[in-house]
Amino acid sequence: MFEVDWKTPHLWRKTVAKRDAAPALLGDRHADVIVVGGGFTGLAAALGARDSGMNVILLEGNEIGSAASGRNNGLVISHHSKSSPSEFEAAYGRTVGQRYNRMVADAAGVAFGLMQRFKIDAHQVQEGWIQPAHTQKTLARARQFHDEWKAFGAHVSWLDGEEATARIGSPYRGGWMVHNSGHINPFAMTIGLAAALEREGVVIFENSRALRIERVAAGWRVSTSSGSVTSPEVVLATNALTGDIWPGLKRTLVPVKVFQAATAPLSAELRSQVLVGNPAVSDMRNDLRYFHYDCDNRLVSGATHSFWFDEAERGREKVSRILGKAFKAFGGVPEVQEYWHGTFAVVQDRQPRLYRLAPGLIFGGVYSGRGVALSMSLGQEIGLWAAGRRMDADMPLPVTAMKPVPMHAITVQAANKMHAWHRLKDRLG
Repeated sequence: MFEVDWKTPHLWRKTVAKRDAAPALLGDRHADVIVVGGGFTGLAAALGARDSGMNVILLEGNEIGSAASGRNNGLVISHHSKSSPSEFEAAYGRTVGQRYNRMVADAAGVAFGLMQRFKIDAHQVQEGWIQPAHTQKTLARARQFHDEWKAFGAHVSWLDGEEATARIGSPYRGGWMVHNSGHINPFAMTIGLAAALEREGVVIFENSRALRIERVAAGWRVSTSSGSVTSPEVVLATNALTGDIWPGLKRTLVPVKVFQAATAPLSAELRSQVLVGNPAVSDMRNDLRYFHYDCDNRLVSGATHSFWFDEAERGREKVSRILGKAFKAFGGVPEVQEYWHGTFAVVQDRQPRLYRLAPGLIFGGVYSGRGVALSMSLGQEIGLWAAGRRMDADMPLPVTAMKPVPMHAITVQAANKMHAWHRLKDRLG
């Protein structure tokens, strides 16, 4: 169900120059830190460790950008997945809560800062992110988010119904805007960050799936089909594609399959009425609507299926209906040309995880749909943690043992088939 044909080009890959993959691991190597997984978390962790002076080897099972980090919608957002700042603080205490809230508030700026630092062309647009409300209930929730982040010191603003509708081009009751946020081509960001890391001295091996981790005198040996790396510190950044590399780890997260789709490039006339000013947008429906433009003015959106037969045809038709209903400027249903899918990871409380699996072996990730910005901030902290520059008590989240998801197999099936229920809840208000 969760396999991805990562070799077939999708929109994000089509709009960047082709790159040559790094070689596969051959033979036996040693490093100060091993990072397993070449998504945003793994790349950022490698950066944090390398900036600390560590010799870092990163192992990617397929090619950089082949999984969720390179296939997602590309929204770069400084906001929690579901919680408000006060709710997170209530859950984890004032010290950790404020530390994590600060990281979230700064996360989009950190991501765009990495693009500037390394001169990465990720088709980045930092014109803010709008979260509009479609009911009185969601309007009150949006106001809570705005007011708490404003009191925290984040650069946010409130939009009344008229302004939100005019900016988005679709009727809403109001909403709020986070100004340091925006959108990118996530595949361009992954390969750009990987190239930057190689220039910084990180050694990357692609098509080098980690198959086994075992204790050795020097710490840990991570083995692939054609070699191994030994190191005292290992970071697992495998997220939604966590398999059986560590007993029980995959049962601590729920993989959810989603798809993305995009129109043909829109005319200047349409763009003057839809997403005016080029912001990123995702609303507050249970069956979420989210939109932004790509570098060629395609309108990019997405959704999910409960059942994945004829997925591409049905997905294009579904997004076409959503766009036609949301944006009257189309005067009907627009043609949707591009389609691709991927898998991300969620947990029930929507808070990322930091696990100490054993001495010298750590896991971090699981962003529940808000990983583009947050993974680059938390990932760097994880790299500093692996390098010994951060202690457990210094981290922006509690460091814990694994937290298995109750009734994992049933929960995975339910999470991937509850979208009809979400749509019904939206219709019922």
